[in-house]
Amino acid sequence: MAYFNWNDSINLIGKCSFTRLWNAAKLFSSYQITRLTGKPIQWGYPISLSFEPTTSCNLRCPECPSGLRAFTRPTGMLEKNFFKDTINEIHKELLYLIFYFQGEPYLNPGFLEMVKYAHDKNIYTATSTNAHYLTDSKAKETVESGLDRLIISIDGTTQEVYEQYRIGGNLEKVLEGARNIVKWKKALNSKTPFVFFQFLVVKPNEHQIDTIKKIGAEIGVDQVRFKTAQVYDFENDPNHLVPSINKYSRYKIGADGKRRVKAA
Repeated sequence: MAYFNWNDSINLIGKCSFTRLWNAAKLFSSYQITRLTGKPIQWGYPISLSFEPTTSCNLRCPECPSGLRAFTRPTGMLEKNFFKDTINEIHKELLYLIFYFQGEPYLNPGFLEMVKYAHDKNIYTATSTNAHYLTDSKAKETVESGLDRLIISIDGTTQEVYEQYRIGGNLEKVLEGARNIVKWKKALNSKTPFVFFQFLVVKPNEHQIDTIKKIGAEIGVDQVRFKTAQVYDFENDPNHLVPSINKYSRYKIGADGKRRVKAA
């Protein structure tokens, strides 16, 4: 499922500089030389970097280590000093900065301050949220931070369906948060962040695909995107999450009747 948006793409391209393009060329060259020679060659700095503001989350999603409280790595909050020191070192080469992985970014009190710090160095910034903390004031602060991309996870169009995956979540808070962001974008005459609903297609919500498109249009988000779900125990699927719509499933039934991962 490929998605494209002109405004978002132009915004990203506008953050390219000679230094960043030259850095990208060095990375690409070293990668090709490594492939040809079989010897590890490393030129340049990363083009993109991912920071996880926190491993904490307010929800209990069944296929997420944060939701299950089942991390095998250290947990906590991203330290601002570590973040700033890293950005100061590579900001001239860095183009794209991701502020999420498995925790809820807005639980880190310094999250938007970090976004603004990166924005002031003309780095493209993106984050993903379950939108439970996008109050009116926090939405305004988000737009003012210069955040470039905001992914809002919304996996159901009714509370009953939504909470089957987003355990502990409140759909109305998500919708209110989205409305707050759209409102402040208009009020502040801001083209950013590029906002889209991300709908994780699972068995309980697959019948709501058309409805989420309508809701997204009514609220005024920039796009609605659909994502396939990773199910750890896909063979047995104990939570009944694997969708029946083949297009939105990462799995297929083999000749032996067993479910397996589709070929890439």
